[in-house]
Formats: sequence, structure tokens, C-alpha cells
Amino acid sequence: MIELFDVTKRFGSETAVDGISLRVERGELCALVGTSGCGKSTTLRMINRLIEHSAGEIHLDGQPVRNFDEQALRRRIGYVIQSTGLFPHWPVARNIGLVPRLLKWPRARIQMRVEELMSLLGLPMASFADKYPHQLSGGQAQRVGVARALAADPDILLMDEPFGALDPITRDTLQEELRDLQSRLHKTIVFVTHDMDEALRLADRLVVMDAGRIVQQGAPLDLLRDPADDFVASLLGGDDRGFKEAALTRVEERMLPLSPRLIARARVHREATLRQALAVMFREHADRLTVIDDEDMPVGELSLRRLVGARPHE
Repeated sequence: MIELFDVTKRFGSETAVDGISLRVERGELCALVGTSGCGKSTTLRMINRLIEHSAGEIHLDGQPVRNFDEQALRRRIGYVIQSTGLFPHWPVARNIGLVPRLLKWPRARIQMRVEELMSLLGLPMASFADKYPHQLSGGQAQRVGVARALAADPDILLMDEPFGALDPITRDTLQEELRDLQSRLHKTIVFVTHDMDEALRLADRLVVMDAGRIVQQGAPLDLLRDPADDFVASLLGGDDRGFKEAALTRVEERMLPLSPRLIARARVHREATLRQALAVMFREHADRLTVIDDEDMPVGELSLRRLVGARPHE
């Protein structure tokens, strides 16, 4: 879907991105992470040509991006930024329908698409269609920004710190909604964030950048377990990497068959994370949990020893 071949970006004598190569598969959520100024946002903006690359090639579906008309390219790629970029003098429905109007969709089709997206993102038409951006909360405005990016049903979504300005509770909620949306829509998403917990929670592939170069990439768990160097280890949490790994591992991956004579009073859902299970153990002063399913039926057990012990494949 997206391929970068030895891509470089220079601003005068300064090199912001230095010869990076990257392949983002169709339907994958790829998170670019690193310290401020590492080149992650510049990399994102080169994909839709908001910034032109200085050297190398960027391909979409096998075609160089410079073969596309700039405006046509940007209309087929959804783009979400931290400040939402909503037009303040337009109501919500008109903001969402912007790109379909530019593509000259029939009015009835635009209306149907706007209604569909507002419903999908928890923005009832009756309550929000005629509101203006200044009348929305931060989370609501960000939902509108996502809806606008999805309006023309693009295959690709670029997201640059989309939840960075939100409070932690709203941010967690929108992260969960994005995961749910991605499970249904299977868009190809490139996501820039400085929040490692956010990246680890959302990404299929994690790309760590430093000084304009890619220093490591792969599945989040692989990087947590085997960071390439001290910089990557520190960025991923240093001594807390074990807790971050626990937050990505489900109880059902470690639970053992239930021992009927040793059913523990303290319980945890099979889809909870090991980090959540450990929190239950602390709260309940227990070293063993009964694992339950959606019907509250016991399906296994998890001991503290099993929780912190060797991984099943080791």
C-alpha cells in the first residue's frame, strides 16, 4: 500500500529525514514514534505531499506519489491532525461533507455518508449536525475530524498526534474507538505520536525514529522484548517495559485449566490484560484468580507465578 525507498528530506542544510525505507501493508496501523524533531511528522506529510521529499521515492499501490495530481492525491488520503482543522464557520455536517463535495458526489449520497459517519462515531445527527466547532468538546471535535477524514472512504488515513491535546479519559475513549473502527474498516493507517502507551496500544507495526533515521521497526511486543539498543529500550519505557508488555498480553494467553477444588474468589475476565490481572491481585490480596468468560462462567485460572513466569513458547 505505502512504500518509502531511501527517502530523504532536507530543509536547506538541515536533513530532517535521512534515507529511510519503509513498507506499510494494506490494512495495517503503523505508528511512527521518537523524540521531538526525529522526523516522524515530516515523514507522514511526505506521503500525501504536504511536504515534498528531496530524494528517494514514495509509492502508493506501486505508483510514485509524484505521478498523482497533488489535490487528487490528498482527497484520496484521509488526514487527521491534533487541532482538527475544522472550518469554524461551518456546522458539523458541512465540515464532514467537505471532500465528497469537492469530488462532486450527488447531494443525496453526501447526506447519506455524513449520516452514516456521524452515527458510526457517536455523533447523533439531531444533536450535532448543526453545531459549530466552538460548541463541541475536544473529544467531539476530534470525532468530527476523523469523520471528515473518512468521508470519501479513503484507503489510507494519516494521523498526526490526533489525540495529543485531549485529557487522559477522553484520549483513552478515542483510542478504544479507533481500535474498534479499525477492526471494522481495515484502513491503512500511519499514526504519529509521542505517547508510547498510545503507540503500543494501537499499532500493528511500531517504527522508532531518531535523528531522521529508522533505528528499529516491528511488532510492538517484539520491540519490547528485544530492543535494538539503549535508545529504543529507554523510549519504550526502560525498566517499565515489563509492565508495558503485560498491558499487551491477554489473560487467556497465560491461564491454565480450572482446578474445581481451588476456585479463587477473586476474578478476572479472560480478555483482560496481565497488567489488569496484576492490579486485581493487589486489590484483592490474592495470588490466584479465577478466569471468567462473557457469561461470568469460570473457564480457567491464573496464578501470580504463571503471570510473571516464562512465556508459553519458552
